[in-house]
Amino acid sequence: MFPGLSSVGTSAAPQCTGGNVKHRDEAADPSPPRNPMGRTGLRGRGGLSCFGPNHTLQPVITRWKRNQDGAICRKSIKKMLEVLAVRPPLSEHWALPGGSREPGETLPRKLKQVLRREFWPSFENLLAQGTEVYKGYVDDPRNTDNAWIETVAVSIHFPDQSDVELKRLNSHLHSCDTGMSIRWQVVDRRIPLYANHKTILQKVAALFGAYY
Repeated sequence: MFPGLSSVGTSAAPQCTGGNVKHRDEAADPSPPRNPMGRTGLRGRGGLSCFGPNHTLQPVITRWKRNQDGAICRKSIKKMLEVLAVRPPLSEHWALPGGSREPGETLPRKLKQVLRREFWPSFENLLAQGTEVYKGYVDDPRNTDNAWIETVAVSIHFPDQSDVELKRLNSHLHSCDTGMSIRWQVVDRRIPLYANHKTILQKVAALFGAYY
């Protein structure tokens, strides 16, 4: 048990497992979940929704960067990727269009904010056909001693610029929030993504033998 945890309160608090919210009675179970990577210096849930693992989904949507003639661009011999990224209002950093999901939902909230509803079922199919590139703990500044983020990152790659689903995806992109930006970003180590998203993106670049 961590000393001083009583500041969190003794009422039932939500705990996330497999994307669903459960409740944990601290009076019945006074031992809080422990961060598997060790102490962070912060107790309780902090800014996270649940004690224990907070599950997220990160779709990594990529295509090849092409010049005006349609040829794939290269750098240091390797092909170059572009990734679909979003920038929340007032943020200096771009992010992958993923995150937490509502209980029972397949797509993360952030993705739904930039994708028209009529394309959601098609994207669920793309997600099911994607390649899992990472599953596990995420080094995130919101993590505490008793709550942390775990993610599943899925690569969805469009190798052909004439791909019908890629064209449909582009035609269904929009922003529900006037402050939200979305665009295809060139992939390299200088891309202005959050650090933990860059780690995932590097894995995708390695998967395709692409420049990073």
